Amino acid sequence: MKNAKQKIALLSLAILMVAAIVGGLIKPYIQNKDNDISSDSDGRMNIPNFQYTDRRGNTVDFDSLRGKPIVINFWGTWCGWCVEEMADFNQLVKDYGEDVNFLFLNVANSQSETVQDVLDFLQDNGYDAITTHFDSMGEGIYMFGINSFPTTVYADSEGNLYDAAIGLTDYDAAKEVIEAMLEE
Repeated sequence: MKNAKQKIALLSLAILMVAAIVGGLIKPYIQNKDNDISSDSDGRMNIPNFQYTDRRGNTVDFDSLRGKPIVINFWGTWCGWCVEEMADFNQLVKDYGEDVNFLFLNVANSQSETVQDVLDFLQDNGYDAITTHFDSMGEGIYMFGINSFPTTVYADSEGNLYDAAIGLTDYDAAKEVIEAMLEE
């Protein structure tokens, strides 16, 4: 009897995981159908303007980043892989910050983690090159269909979707994409 319950629990968990993965992969295409992310005549998917907040709670527009390649990293201090890749991103900002706009969007839950907690985390760990912003309205997460953290999205200087990495990334992997964007 106990063995049958374990099998049912594992099967249910597997079905939920598959549904979450498929939902995360399909959602951006559904949104594209609804013109949230539109394609131009060359087939490039343009990222529409969305808003996020700075550490003071001021609203910032994504469109303000256009003009240089853009790296958007969705992260949280509660996410082990997010924390693990922060040192590499801190170095990437130091190495490419003049040529690339980096947007770190923290997805903190204000009930368990405050803006000050996030800022203290960055300072305490010496991540002095990273300026974080907050996807407090959830616009970025919704638009990109993100349900796994960390997620890094790359956009060209015109704001067109260039590449994305779901899960942990490292310095070399991000550098390869950044250098390819800079060569275009």
